[in-house]
Amino acid sequence: MDKVTLVYNHSIKHFVGQCNAVAAELTKKGCDAEVFTNAELLMRKELPDGGKCVFYDKDISLGMRFELNGTRLFNSIGAIELCGDKCRTNEMLRDLPQPETEVYPKTFFPDEEFFARYSEYIAEKLSLPVVAKLADGSQGREVFLLETVESITEFQRKYYAHSHLYQKFISASKGKDIRIFVIGDEVYASMLRYNPNDFRSNIAIGGTAEKIEISNEIKELCISATRLMGLDFAGLDILLGKDGEPYICEVNSNALFTALSQVCEVNIAEGIAAHVLRTKTGFFDDMSLFL
Repeated sequence: MDKVTLVYNHSIKHFVGQCNAVAAELTKKGCDAEVFTNAELLMRKELPDGGKCVFYDKDISLGMRFELNGTRLFNSIGAIELCGDKCRTNEMLRDLPQPETEVYPKTFFPDEEFFARYSEYIAEKLSLPVVAKLADGSQGREVFLLETVESITEFQRKYYAHSHLYQKFISASKGKDIRIFVIGDEVYASMLRYNPNDFRSNIAIGGTAEKIEISNEIKELCISATRLMGLDFAGLDILLGKDGEPYICEVNSNALFTALSQVCEVNIAEGIAAHVLRTKTGFFDDMSLFL
């Protein structure tokens, strides 16, 4: 009997139901599935004895412990770490369409002269307003719309020591985007998210959603991005320009899919379970471990 461990972060309750849903689908398929929090496992002396693990967390140390123990993670900890840094994601996907982006130079100490010069550079290069993102933000909570040169300077004062980036604001996609879920080489579901009260569309901050059909161009773009990031499954956010041209906004290794499953009437948990069970084990099967 196949055995799969599932892990979610002890401090993020949103993932409890999702983790249990995948575990239930694995059990239906005759698998022995066991769910833990990252805290429970880090306080144990030994990891569960199993060859596969669905890892709904960004606890890099624990993920490394699993992989060094020979466990096949879904997604690999290298891919999760890569997705967890928007600056690195931007570099990895540089050959795919994204909003024009400027990654902030690594800065150790405040420098008012540099802040002023760089603010002018960003305003000229990307035009106002600009979108600023902290590299490790999630659910839209660390994304900001900066309307003036002065606000860019103030943002630098606050976050100069924090990895972040600036992007051209795609005004045609204000308050809306398309969330797409990919498993392996297949697009499982897609929904249009929109929020009339914010430039961000995330459901976590008040957005709503409806099922939408997407073009083959967008499907291929999302599958290509998932492959490049070394992911088994991913939630991708796509912006549309004024002529309908797609831009990759985000690639999420640990995307919540409960709302997407409900809106699109698709059992994403079953899709993940099937992918996990048909994928062979082995530490060296996924070279994205070494990204």
